[in-house]
Amino acid sequence: MRLPIEIESAFENGATVLTANVRAARWLRREYALRQREAGRRVWATPPIEDWDSWVLRLWQAHSMARADVPLLLTSLQERSVWMRMQRDDAKLLVSPEGMAALAEEAYKLLCDYEAHAERNRPSGQTDAERFRQWVALFDRECAKQGWVSRAKLELLVTESLATGAAGDLPLPAKVVLLGFDRLAPARRRLIAALEARGVEVVLETGAIVSTAPRLVRATDRRDEITACAHWIRGLLDENPLFEKRAETRIGVIVPDMGAVRSDVERIFRRVLMPETDDVFAPSARMPFEFSLGQLLGDVPVIRAALLLLRWAAGPLSEEEISWLLLSGYLEDRDQGTGIREQGSVYLALGSFDAALRNSGSLSLEISLRNMLREMRRFPALAGVHAQLENLQKMAAINHVKDEERTPGRWADLAQVLLDAAGWRGARRRDEIDFQARARWERLLDEVALLDFDGRRVRYREFVAILETQAGEAIFAAESHGAPVQVMGALEASGQQFDAVWFLGADDQAWPARGRLHPLLPNDVQWRSGMPHATAEDDWELANVVTRRIAASQGSGNRDQGTAPRPKVGTWGTHGAVVFSHAERNKDGELRPSPLIEQVAPGAEWVRSRELLHELGVETEVHSAAKLQEMADASGMIAWPREECAGGYSVIRDQAACPFRAFAARRLNAEELNRNDWGLSAAERGLLLHRVMELLWSPEKGRMHTLGDLEAAIEEGRLGEVIEGAIADVFAQLMKEHGSETWMAAYLKSEQRRLRVRLEEWLANEAKRVPFTVEATEKVLDNVSVGGLKLRLRADRVDRVQDDQRGDGKRLLLDYKSGEVATKDWEGMRPNEPQLPLYAVFGNVEDVAGVLFARINVEKTALEGCVSDARAQLFADATSSSKLVKNPYDAEMRDEWANALVNLAEDFLHGDAQVDPKDGRKTCRFCAMPGLCRVAELREAVGEEETEAGEGDE
Repeated sequence: MRLPIEIESAFENGATVLTANVRAARWLRREYALRQREAGRRVWATPPIEDWDSWVLRLWQAHSMARADVPLLLTSLQERSVWMRMQRDDAKLLVSPEGMAALAEEAYKLLCDYEAHAERNRPSGQTDAERFRQWVALFDRECAKQGWVSRAKLELLVTESLATGAAGDLPLPAKVVLLGFDRLAPARRRLIAALEARGVEVVLETGAIVSTAPRLVRATDRRDEITACAHWIRGLLDENPLFEKRAETRIGVIVPDMGAVRSDVERIFRRVLMPETDDVFAPSARMPFEFSLGQLLGDVPVIRAALLLLRWAAGPLSEEEISWLLLSGYLEDRDQGTGIREQGSVYLALGSFDAALRNSGSLSLEISLRNMLREMRRFPALAGVHAQLENLQKMAAINHVKDEERTPGRWADLAQVLLDAAGWRGARRRDEIDFQARARWERLLDEVALLDFDGRRVRYREFVAILETQAGEAIFAAESHGAPVQVMGALEASGQQFDAVWFLGADDQAWPARGRLHPLLPNDVQWRSGMPHATAEDDWELANVVTRRIAASQGSGNRDQGTAPRPKVGTWGTHGAVVFSHAERNKDGELRPSPLIEQVAPGAEWVRSRELLHELGVETEVHSAAKLQEMADASGMIAWPREECAGGYSVIRDQAACPFRAFAARRLNAEELNRNDWGLSAAERGLLLHRVMELLWSPEKGRMHTLGDLEAAIEEGRLGEVIEGAIADVFAQLMKEHGSETWMAAYLKSEQRRLRVRLEEWLANEAKRVPFTVEATEKVLDNVSVGGLKLRLRADRVDRVQDDQRGDGKRLLLDYKSGEVATKDWEGMRPNEPQLPLYAVFGNVEDVAGVLFARINVEKTALEGCVSDARAQLFADATSSSKLVKNPYDAEMRDEWANALVNLAEDFLHGDAQVDPKDGRKTCRFCAMPGLCRVAELREAVGEEETEAGEGDE
């Protein structure tokens, strides 16, 4: 690519080239270096290329070095600190003082850039604007008093130094060429005028005129659009004979809304441009594309690990944060050997420890460093990691991180010491990105340390919060490796040229980009000053300039005479050297092409993406998941060994829901990744309920055994005492483990009160029954075999009742349920809840006269199920309309259950593991193993639509 003629001439004449952004300056320096190298030079002088902001700052620094009375230029973080102090009178009205300080900084810069401070001083009817007007007065007064100045006034300060005769302090060039400036704010125009008044020649490079007609492509959706772009790029790179010399190729992909599509672009570009990297065993390789927009510094793994360790030194972390930290690679034992096997053993031990934490039954989602060290002692393989975390804890205690107040600079020094103690600096997980991120971390600590400027002192937790906030705002962009494909935003592309350009997302919703008026400035001030997004016309004009500039940013030709020829636009022009594209629809509806495209390509025809792919020789692809095919297992199904027990009733339940689920759970031993929750989970509440009921009714250790015992307790007024005693016994261990924490002790007491209320309701219901005796609780059912499938079953409770017709005792099987249940879950060949039918038919319990759910929850406390004679065996006053009377337990019901259960058991025994969810997506939604089954991907690919049960039915 040849540099623009004006830029080449500027270099020859010794002019300084100033770009609108850092990326354009970096590109120009790289292009200049390539030009020198092609000319055969081995060394050359550094070209005078800078971005505007850096250049202006350098002028001010030169002025400051020559003067003793210049004010202190505040950093962004220092300025926000001052803004927060200015808000102190309104602090109670603000949800986020930190966020408001950032808005105030932005508003103040707009006032400076558009020279609107005088306009701002007039009162307005907007509450927030009035409040900001008062803050500005306080801010200006404080800065004048302390000798500070906002960075927003930098251009004004340099302009004043030029106007007051201090230009001798400034290293001014004879000529300045401005490149890529789509819009000039008034303050910048005034500085340019001051430069010209001092004899500096200023040339504003507006860019080339569109020389080739852009190609317009219409895609079905965003994924189709990105895929077409990726294949177009692949065609250009394959066609380019200098492809292997990636420094020689430059293709621009412009995206107005980068954040919304970055993940899609990265995934599709990787698949099309470097499909070999899909192999997990493939060596790490640089992609032929890179993004100009970096990521938040706090999201870079090495920095996230540092922030979590620093926060952990003074307080607990959440379970998810600890899981991430354990498996991140930054808690690696520095003394562990470097062999693959040794490293793998540490990672395996950390993974096992993480699983143990998740299964610990903790009632809190947060774990302190002290508690973590106590739990880690049970894992000898983690002795090295334990030692490092213990060092962190000791160092934090020595430095009183929970008590003292210090200046941010002193805390910043301590942060490095704490991270050293935790082994963060010595972790072996290092790469190029890691190294650059660590360097950016050092700068971040320096920036936070500069908060010492006003002598403030903060607590350690506040210091860490400031670090996390700044890391969450700072953008980390790894150094460019000169990839041939550059993906960037529309404004970032200013001042750059490419061999070919594709503009993604040129639809009427995304382009022109829409913005909002600033909330802290009066609307009329923004309109009169012409601030960004003040009017739709201003946004249109800026987007029009940017669109024309992008359409003209495709360059061609040779770098120099006599060098190797570069691909001409004509060879690439078959498929378009400049392409604008848009999707016809998104999730919100239909999209149309941006009206701006007509401005740069009047009368041009839009072509379908599939037509472009056909020209490129690419077959129209469908979503890869749509290629999934159902294939018969040629090896036959693997039978379950009949002599081996398959577990509890859940194997039948899983087989009924989906055979593959039963296969995954029993044959693959797959299970859901457990996670703790605040307080007791539903399963834990259910377990506690079972234990309390056992203490109340157990024939061996219970407080009561018969209806008569219950009636006596009620009549004597001691039922509450009986219930409380059983609950206290069951909760004793929990209180011992967690009762030392005030919040947790109060919570557990509230859970005990809640359970007492539920049980009082339940026992009042039981008192209405006909006479019964609790024969067994938590009864193990022996020798259970369903069609040859061995199972382990345990019945919650077995009651003995009299049968008035024969006089013989009958048994009722009860199952406690604290959630939603219904007898319809027993029906059909694939019952949702086969537990009680299994107990009744195959549990080897004699004289079963009924099976019942004992519903004990806040919505309903009742017995639901089927008994052979509801009035004789359950409630004497049961009405004819009662479900217990209308739906009796009989031999026909038992036969239906037996048939369904035997079929399911035999299917499991024979190895039936097909993916066949009973209720389609509803079954899949509640499956714990979506990573093992791809049926959901297949449905999405083929566009299958399903309605939930009951929807759409008349």
